[in-house]
Amino acid sequence: SIKMGRGSLAIAVSAACLLIGYSIAIGPYDWMHRDNFDLIMEKMISVDEKNCKEMSIDSLRLPVNTLGQVPKFNVLPQIVVFPNRTKLIHLHNMALNRGYFFSYILQRLNESEFDFPLLPGFMYYYLSSAATVTSAPGLLNGSSILFDTHCQYANWFPTILNFNQTLPLFGPKAWRLDDYQDNVNWLREPTNNTIIVEDLGAGPNHNYTARWHRLNPLFLYDPDPRIKIDFIPDLRTDNQAKHQYDYNIYNSSSPGVMGKTPNVTRRFFGPPSPGIQENYHPVYFSRPYFDCGRTNMWLVSSVGPVIDFMRRYSIETNLRSPKYVAVSTSDIDFRRIDFDPCKRGVESPDHTYLSGVARCGSTTTCEPLPGYGFQRGGYMCHCLPGFRYPYWQNGPFLGRNIEQASDEEAKRFECIPVRWRIHRLTQSGISNSGTGKRRRKRSADDVKLLVQLMRLYNASSMTELRVRAEEHDRQDQQAAAQAKLQQTGVRRFVQLAKSAVSAAVSYLKNATGGSSAARNFTASPSIVSTKLLPRHPLPEATQRLLDERKSRVKRNIETIADYGEQNIYYLGRLSSFSSDRYNAVKALMRQYVSITPENCGAQPPDRLVLPGEVGFGADKQFEVQARTALRLAHFLSAFQQNVNPDEIYGGVHGDKYLNEHQIYGEVFSNIMADHWILSSGVYYDRDAFFNPKLRNKVEYFGPTAYKLGSEQRTDQKQRELSFVAEDAAGWEAARAYYERDWFKLLKERWASNTYGLEKFVTKPFVRFDLNGTSSKPFQRFPIYYRAPRYEDIYWSKPYFDCNKDKDPNKRHLNAWVITVAVPFFGISPYKSLEFSGVVTVTVPLSKMDINMCPSNFYEANYFKNTAPCHYETTYCVPIINNRFALDSYKCECRQGYEYPFNDVSIWFHAGGMVSQNYEKMVNNEQNYYRMLTCREGSASSLLPTLAAVALALVSPWLTGQLTF
Repeated sequence: SIKMGRGSLAIAVSAACLLIGYSIAIGPYDWMHRDNFDLIMEKMISVDEKNCKEMSIDSLRLPVNTLGQVPKFNVLPQIVVFPNRTKLIHLHNMALNRGYFFSYILQRLNESEFDFPLLPGFMYYYLSSAATVTSAPGLLNGSSILFDTHCQYANWFPTILNFNQTLPLFGPKAWRLDDYQDNVNWLREPTNNTIIVEDLGAGPNHNYTARWHRLNPLFLYDPDPRIKIDFIPDLRTDNQAKHQYDYNIYNSSSPGVMGKTPNVTRRFFGPPSPGIQENYHPVYFSRPYFDCGRTNMWLVSSVGPVIDFMRRYSIETNLRSPKYVAVSTSDIDFRRIDFDPCKRGVESPDHTYLSGVARCGSTTTCEPLPGYGFQRGGYMCHCLPGFRYPYWQNGPFLGRNIEQASDEEAKRFECIPVRWRIHRLTQSGISNSGTGKRRRKRSADDVKLLVQLMRLYNASSMTELRVRAEEHDRQDQQAAAQAKLQQTGVRRFVQLAKSAVSAAVSYLKNATGGSSAARNFTASPSIVSTKLLPRHPLPEATQRLLDERKSRVKRNIETIADYGEQNIYYLGRLSSFSSDRYNAVKALMRQYVSITPENCGAQPPDRLVLPGEVGFGADKQFEVQARTALRLAHFLSAFQQNVNPDEIYGGVHGDKYLNEHQIYGEVFSNIMADHWILSSGVYYDRDAFFNPKLRNKVEYFGPTAYKLGSEQRTDQKQRELSFVAEDAAGWEAARAYYERDWFKLLKERWASNTYGLEKFVTKPFVRFDLNGTSSKPFQRFPIYYRAPRYEDIYWSKPYFDCNKDKDPNKRHLNAWVITVAVPFFGISPYKSLEFSGVVTVTVPLSKMDINMCPSNFYEANYFKNTAPCHYETTYCVPIINNRFALDSYKCECRQGYEYPFNDVSIWFHAGGMVSQNYEKMVNNEQNYYRMLTCREGSASSLLPTLAAVALALVSPWLTGQLTF
């Protein structure tokens, strides 16, 4: 029993020690303490494709608040969207896009038996989901449309499914396959272009609407009030969250002829469009979950509703009502989502489970960085106002360097206090932006003596001030030595200086030896060494123990050449400012502001177009909107290259040709799901569109939708729910879409040569029978198609879309816009690829940020080199989300310099203030432009160096002693 007791005690002690050590630090170094990021990583690592089926639902889900800064539809137009949130915005928009489209098309063709064959077939659902995935590599990993029980009226089973009857379940889901070892990938190189599409409503245990189904609690139903995903089954008794949308369509009777009255005026129920004060949304995000058995990855899904008028084709119209019949989902790899590691308040809406995992010091503030995904280091640490970086640090401390730092290196990521800060001058005197900090109260004699020493010091030893910057930093960081100096004060320092005088005089006498050369001798501040030695050396055992604990040699980053990739703020020759370019930018902005919808008709055509360099950076800032057009181009290419209406596969009939209702629905959904898309269109080449109703080809067809509310609506809310579309074939010859640059250039590029298109592979699995007892590969397996890449997108010059004639029958945006155009392709009668048309979206120029900072000579940026910073002491940093306006920059202090002003909230010179004072200086007005600079970072220590004071005191007496 004693042995057992001792053994139990040993086990308990070992477990306690392990638990204590495990709770304190989990990183490679002792200073890295365990946090919530480690808990998430442990849970993610513990699940894989081999054991996921045996784990509980809670083991396959992460905490609810793991995902932060989730986009909300009603606040997206007002909030600032940072670059690290664009992936979630695209995820949000795609789920909403598909929700709008299927709500529109199901209700548009919900009147009679003649509309039933025009509904989307199963290939439409399959290829639409696949196109959503192929158009966004790195952004989306999956897409699906999941119908509720008996809500899908399938038109592809005409012989075995009677009219007005439903399928039990129908849920096509597409996801990206890792095709490294796929049998169709002969090169064995991952392409990210292979997509699997499977009907989740087929196969064993396929009832995904059941609460016991493992898929249901992951992203189809989550009653948590912070998630609120409960669209299907629809048990609501009111239609408050099912908004009604108005739309008008103007058709063209012939090319160049547009009707003056709308041919179609209808309404449909769609996903909700809540106001700013309403708390329900059209799209909700699931918590991160492990997609077991399919992608075997940790995913996040956005879920939006699809609404239909049920029951369909019913005579009893009073019994029909809008109902959530399906959900549209989009998936993204959780590891690709950026998170905010900075510390946030508990009551802050940005507070998440991962808030506070950044390891910034007490003298710095944290700022998240985009592009890091779910890994440490996605942040940087700025110095707080009143602090500066050490002389060896180039720009903010990067999180990736902090996360790799040893115990000794971690102490170096701190900022140094800035002493002798000055008040900012204003026209009324000295500003009261902050109060200076005193170290301690001194007597008048001490202050006078200190002033005299500083005068002598500044007069004779300015070079020493620059050379000894490292010594100042070292003194500031040694808290004990600094406290001792503060206690003893200036008198103690002067005594130390006088003790150095004897050493200096002895050295000079020995060096000169009484020669005549001493008469012309000039004292140098570098004669006296100021190196401080330890008062008591450490014992050998202690020193040896400290040496053994060093896990690696400290990295040498003392010079600019040692920085490598860390040297992100060293600009060299790029530190330039062009006054001529600045004047040109000011003239361009005057042109931009002066043209309005009222006077644009009187402007010459050249004033309605800006240089192409003005749109520099649009491909990155409007990537979400451009990929919306790319998705539609991928779908049209895949559908036209693979669908044949005459094909019959047993009881399954192929899809019909695309009809005008479907194309109008696609362009409507583009503008309704994205606040930044003002218009969207699909423009077919000549004789490229086949009208299934007329059973012939149409010469020109260009459905174009606008975000223009009906002018008859006085209610602002109702105007936001109103949209209009027209057939661009009816535009007059001067405005014909086939004469536009974006159409002509793309046609010239792709009409004769389709080399360069990307090849995509889709593997569809369909249900074996009507009830979906099992799945099987489709008869055409796999499906191939070619479509453009993101790099093939055409970006137009910024232009003003003006209604010159003020004709109410003409639809124009009357704003500065940029058109994004993407080609799509079909199959010619000779079974070869051919150019079929162009998909466009139009975005507002006012939403684009400009970059006025210096950049490389080969970058076609109209605004570069127009920030008038003092580049000798500062560098330029662009400010995002300031939109299309000047002064979108700030001037931060360069390496070795510090911000001299006593501001309590900023540590840089704001671009607006710099530009304003620069213009005043040019106009010979009163200004303080020359003060908007940074000073050398040598004022961190209140007291001068020992050598400087010693030489300042000894110089007059030394001159007299050496005179013969």
